[in-house]
Amino acid sequence: MLADSDRLADELLARHRQAIIGGEDSPLPPEEAREYVRWIVRAFLGGIRERRQPAGEEITRCEGFGARHARHGLTASAVAHGHLLGHRELWQRVIEEVLNRSGVDPAPMATMFVYSLQWLDAVISAINRGFQVQAFETHSARERAHRQLVTLLETGPADGDTVRSLVAGLDLDPEGMFVAVHGRGACPGNHNPVPADYPETRLVQGEDVAKVLGRPVPGERWGIGAARRGLPGAQRSIVDAKLAYAALPDRGGRMDFADSWYLCLARAHREAIDPLMETTREVARSRPHLLDAVVAFADARFSVTSAARALLVHPNTLSYRLDQWQRLTTLDPRTVTGLAQSLYVARVPSPKA
Repeated sequence: MLADSDRLADELLARHRQAIIGGEDSPLPPEEAREYVRWIVRAFLGGIRERRQPAGEEITRCEGFGARHARHGLTASAVAHGHLLGHRELWQRVIEEVLNRSGVDPAPMATMFVYSLQWLDAVISAINRGFQVQAFETHSARERAHRQLVTLLETGPADGDTVRSLVAGLDLDPEGMFVAVHGRGACPGNHNPVPADYPETRLVQGEDVAKVLGRPVPGERWGIGAARRGLPGAQRSIVDAKLAYAALPDRGGRMDFADSWYLCLARAHREAIDPLMETTREVARSRPHLLDAVVAFADARFSVTSAARALLVHPNTLSYRLDQWQRLTTLDPRTVTGLAQSLYVARVPSPKA
């Protein structure tokens, strides 16, 4: 059959082009694709005739085939499936050839079949290795480009040539909406753990941030910037994300700047604000049940009855505690200004803590 291998290869390619080499999406020009399929058929038939597994050069060529397809976005499973189809049809041809020849003992077919499976396994494994190596290199290059983009946006203008080149290389829309995330936990995009002492900044575009970050896990800390348009917006969102990260409570979690900007900004300026709140903090430390009443009142949307129910006290007791808080701090929690300043003490830790 070796003498007829090129014709067999051409027939296989004609029937299974999409599966074997990726069809019109294949990175191989038609002549090169044809040469590859002819080569793999000759190598396969020669290998089972000689009862040997693929040699080093053959493995290297299959790895290169996998890497080349990975660079063009094709999946390893699709290419492996194509080789499986080709192997099945080619082996069927071998069986027919043996059975149609008079005087040929079919007994060695079992041994030949074992070698054919070894060839298939070795070829697919080599293609997968090529895919994996190329995918890792591509991912690493994208990670480096992404980090460089974030660094440039943090330290320089948003309209530089290098910035725009990186944006184009990362397939981002420079005029689109950007959301920055800053923190540590499961690294967005590749889900590798980020060292606890090394928070990372990422830019997200065209995806749901919650989906990118994945399901919340204990100990994670993520600040999420507001969605902002264009590269100047990306710069601002990076700042947002870092402010939100800094405002996270000790237990960690996620904080969205768009939902909690007042808290993030207050936390960023607490060294200037806190001296104005010394008396209020002292009352909160000495009478924490009064501050608990204020927080419950806010969480209950200014309903004394609901706040009392949450604290398991009588509504009159809740009202008395609000009055006591006002008397001791001069902040009326029933007003917007008084409640906002009271919640600052509850939600923003003292810089001395």
